[in-house]
Amino acid sequence: MRFSSTCLAGLAFSPLALAFWPASDVYNTAQLPEQPYNNDQPNTKLETVFQFPNNGSWIHNLVVRSDGNLLFTRLDTPEVWHLNTTSGNATVVHSFSNVTSCFGISEIADDVFGIVVGNFSPTTYTPTAGSFSVQKLDFNTKKADSEERTLEEHTVSEIAAMPEALAPNGIASFSPESNLALVADSVKGVVWKVDIETGDYSVALNDTTMLPASNSPLPLGINAVTVHGEHVYYTSTSRMEYCRVKVDKDANPVGDFEIIASGFLPDNVELTQDGTAYIPTDPQNGVVRITPLGQIALVAGGQVSFDLAGPTSARLSKDRKTLYVGTSGGQIAPVLGSFKEPAKIAKITLQ
Repeated sequence: MRFSSTCLAGLAFSPLALAFWPASDVYNTAQLPEQPYNNDQPNTKLETVFQFPNNGSWIHNLVVRSDGNLLFTRLDTPEVWHLNTTSGNATVVHSFSNVTSCFGISEIADDVFGIVVGNFSPTTYTPTAGSFSVQKLDFNTKKADSEERTLEEHTVSEIAAMPEALAPNGIASFSPESNLALVADSVKGVVWKVDIETGDYSVALNDTTMLPASNSPLPLGINAVTVHGEHVYYTSTSRMEYCRVKVDKDANPVGDFEIIASGFLPDNVELTQDGTAYIPTDPQNGVVRITPLGQIALVAGGQVSFDLAGPTSARLSKDRKTLYVGTSGGQIAPVLGSFKEPAKIAKITLQ
């Protein structure tokens, strides 16, 4: 079984389509209840919080800490950065050795973060199979004379080396009751489950919706993975699909793999309490909002917009009123074929 999904295939290839995306009437009304989710294009305010000075910088993923500040990873260098969302000051927290890139980041315990690292070329977009691992960044270490946690007082350790993985990408904590983290493998087209205590890992989810599309110039299948209720949600970039599957307590599939929406180029995904998704569309330079029924609206940016060149990741603030977006600066697909800029963190105030 598959959902009758919203399809926006034409938008993926039309230069003007995303910039003038209709905010309503884009869904299959036969699938909707009498009172569907309201998904009119929202009023928003977009501001830049922080931007690197040089082109070629590439923010891959980000996470909001309990104090409201951000941690973000870089793809062009193996670094994790901290951003003070009030002052806009950003500093390097940790640089990993023996790898070239950092990928997904997720909070796996209180102020403890799992990070995917490995070797990747930002110029040829080629991962090095067998080079990947999941690392742990722990901020629970305190100075001996203080009860406060600091950025400097952190520890880093390896959770799991993943020699069988081809291109691990997104990561998500599975549930508070489990020791599992889920890791999306973009080239292998699977979701690995990793025991964060033992380092053991195995394939949890495997479906054709996770595989790279045939003959795609960029062999990027499943990209991001997240958990909401009894379902695992994921994006599949080259297939231009946003999907989900129901799972059991061990992250094994117990339901159908369902396509919620399709026809656009999804990167990461952030979910609200009601299951609404915010998804950055890196080559299409926008952020879209998708209801649980597959209705789609443009939130910010657009195919020919310079506001968000190459948005890669999105996270909601703790009060759910602000959406933070990381960008690549248009490294994969420059805006209008030529415009690139340094990577940045923007904030979208949802009004």
